[in-house]
Amino acid sequence: MSSPRHSPQQPDYQPFPYAPQTSQRRGGRRRKPSGGSRAVTVVAFLVVAAVVGGGVWMWLNRTVRLNLNGTWTDVRAGSSLGEIVEAAGLSYAPGNLVSVGGNVLEEGSGTPFSATVDGRELGKDEMEAFRAAGNERVDLGDGTDVVEPSHEEKRVMEPRLVPYESLGAVTFVSQYGKTGHQVFTVGEVSGETVPGEVLEPAQDVVLQSVNPRPDDGRKVIAITFDDGPSAYTQRYLDILSQHNARATFFCLGSQIPGNESLVQAIVEQGSQVASHTQNHQQLTTVDADTLKSEVSTAFDAISNAGGGKTTVIRPPYGSFDVNSWLASGGTLSSSVIWHLDSLDWKLPGVDAIVENSTLGAWSGAIILMHDGGGNRDQDLEALPKILQKLTDEGYEFVTLSELLSLDSRIPAEVAAGTATMPEGSSWATSIAE
Repeated sequence: MSSPRHSPQQPDYQPFPYAPQTSQRRGGRRRKPSGGSRAVTVVAFLVVAAVVGGGVWMWLNRTVRLNLNGTWTDVRAGSSLGEIVEAAGLSYAPGNLVSVGGNVLEEGSGTPFSATVDGRELGKDEMEAFRAAGNERVDLGDGTDVVEPSHEEKRVMEPRLVPYESLGAVTFVSQYGKTGHQVFTVGEVSGETVPGEVLEPAQDVVLQSVNPRPDDGRKVIAITFDDGPSAYTQRYLDILSQHNARATFFCLGSQIPGNESLVQAIVEQGSQVASHTQNHQQLTTVDADTLKSEVSTAFDAISNAGGGKTTVIRPPYGSFDVNSWLASGGTLSSSVIWHLDSLDWKLPGVDAIVENSTLGAWSGAIILMHDGGGNRDQDLEALPKILQKLTDEGYEFVTLSELLSLDSRIPAEVAAGTATMPEGSSWATSIAE
């Protein structure tokens, strides 16, 4: 039996009707998913998103329990203190904005309330950073004051003037001043300053005032003459030399021009030249610049005339107080007044001048007489009697510098009458209370 015959156009197998004809070719196009598949995917994604989102929402809005002012309270996790106060319906009096010096600048501008967490009081930044985690003990109360913003500055501390305890005939600088440094807190709203750490203390200017007394008990007296040089100066010097005595002449700077030789004669005789200021102004009534000019100009006049260097004054009318010292700027080292006043300016007569100058005299006493400023004929007659009377009582007559050098309380340079403010020192700018 013969085999069936096949048509030459007919293949001897039938391909799968839906198989792609290019299934053996690499890189062929993939078939896009159908619309139904996409819908299923979107729905699944939304379901997952809803589940996750809901979980996140529930997590973020969960509650935790904390002890609020002694009562356990549920609050939303992560709540700030402000949110806790608001949710609990609490109300507190706010604090104030205060200056660095403690003065109220703005009422109610401090913290809205205070907070202590687990027994520790929180500062402003800690209060803002707090978030409820659960199981805390939170105690709230009225707000606290907030100090204004501030910054620190390093400032110079100026010396103060420490006054003498009681006034004697000789007042002098026993210690010169030095500046120091201190940190100050400066309020940026109020401008107030509050002193802080002292980095380097200032050294104050210290005044001392004494009635001179020789340590060794030596019987000495200092006679002094004001208002020269004058036509009487040389005659005074001659009388002093006759009695082996020395004195101190407080000269006016304005009297020196034309009398330079008299200034030199005082020094040559062994007596001392000091200042009675330039123009005899009352120093407690003038401004600081005038005071310093009255002092320093006279010093220069004396030095230039050959009277030597001096920083000692006798203030006109004996008037020189603590404020005068402050205003002086350190231009003088000592101020000298007197114990026994001859009252010669009243022209009371020779005997009265002698008695006023000698009655009750003691070792270390300073006698006041005058070289100028009027008729001094009574003084010329009284001076030999004064010298003789006190010599008979065992006294010797010394210059002011010699008298001060016998008292160990007085520094040697001050006693010499030449002390000046040391280099690197500073004068006081205020009086110590």
